[in-house]
Amino acid sequence: MGGDYILLEQHQQLGDTTLFPGGSCGSSGAGGQVSRATRRRLSSFQQLLLILVAGSCTIALYAYWDVMLLTSGNVPETQLSNETLAEKLQREVRVLCWVLTTPKYHKSRAVHVMRTWGKRCNKIYFMTSEPDDELPTIVLTKPDKYEVLWGKTKEAFSYLYEHMLDEADWFMKADDDTYVFVENLRYMLYPYSPDQAIYFGYNFKMVGTHQKNESYMSGGSGYVLSREALRVFVEGLNDTTKCRQEDDHAEDMEMGRCLFNLDVKAGDSRDSKLRHRFYPLLPFNILLSGYFGLDFWLYKYAFYSMRSCMDCLSEYPVAFHYVSPAQLYVFDFFNYDFQLMGKQKPVERLPEKIKPEDLVIPEYDNHFD
Repeated sequence: MGGDYILLEQHQQLGDTTLFPGGSCGSSGAGGQVSRATRRRLSSFQQLLLILVAGSCTIALYAYWDVMLLTSGNVPETQLSNETLAEKLQREVRVLCWVLTTPKYHKSRAVHVMRTWGKRCNKIYFMTSEPDDELPTIVLTKPDKYEVLWGKTKEAFSYLYEHMLDEADWFMKADDDTYVFVENLRYMLYPYSPDQAIYFGYNFKMVGTHQKNESYMSGGSGYVLSREALRVFVEGLNDTTKCRQEDDHAEDMEMGRCLFNLDVKAGDSRDSKLRHRFYPLLPFNILLSGYFGLDFWLYKYAFYSMRSCMDCLSEYPVAFHYVSPAQLYVFDFFNYDFQLMGKQKPVERLPEKIKPEDLVIPEYDNHFD
């Protein structure tokens, strides 16, 4: 550094000497006419000071550029090239999860949901009647009674619509004994536009007198509404001809009936091999064909034909129901930490986007009574 020189400009009117480091921020590089007499060698301390100033300015400019890119919605190509498929989906398919719970289950159930699959949602909230320091809670006004689950569901979705509509593309409702593979949920939702009024879950046939193709999604394994479906639901739920105004009766059934009357489409959540991805039971109920008899209620009420066999479980399941707190951690371990030596990972590709006008939803095919 002993051979480096710096130009100094004499400000006679001020009587001081000002440093103009070449290439540093705040300097135009012109500096005016400077004579050789104004050149002198800098001390080591001055050189170090100039290096620190130049470095600080460079860091500040880079940080400003990075913030501008993020706020404008653009991500640097170098960052995109290193992005995993799961990270891409997390960025492009924003899922807000909300879990229906009660204070008596905060510590025994809800907190374990938060520590496992819940942390993978873009945002998660626990709908309950009391706040909790360990949980991001939203306190509802409805009482903690099973008989008013429909009322609590209406209130929860209404709150999200009024305060968080723009914070997510999809809104997933689950119970505190549900396990959700959030990455698989995003993968399933990727082809669909959140601006289309559609929702997904495990599709049940409507019981009793109903219209053709009327169905509802199992509340136990959860269901997910698009942003537009949420808007249509909340803005239309006070229509007495379309939605039940009382808070009682089965929550998932009333949700399905209300959405059907509001012309929100009940999407087909099965994979390309017609295997279900939402399950109102645990995995072994589906894998073991002899576990239940043919008179089991699941076979009777499934909207799409239901089977139990070792090949009947989707490779990319989304949700299971009746999962104990201990099983939440087992699911987490075998899917996020467990490694099988020598197993070749599959090549993963995102599905094609589906235009709303090209969407085809199959009619029910389960004629078992």
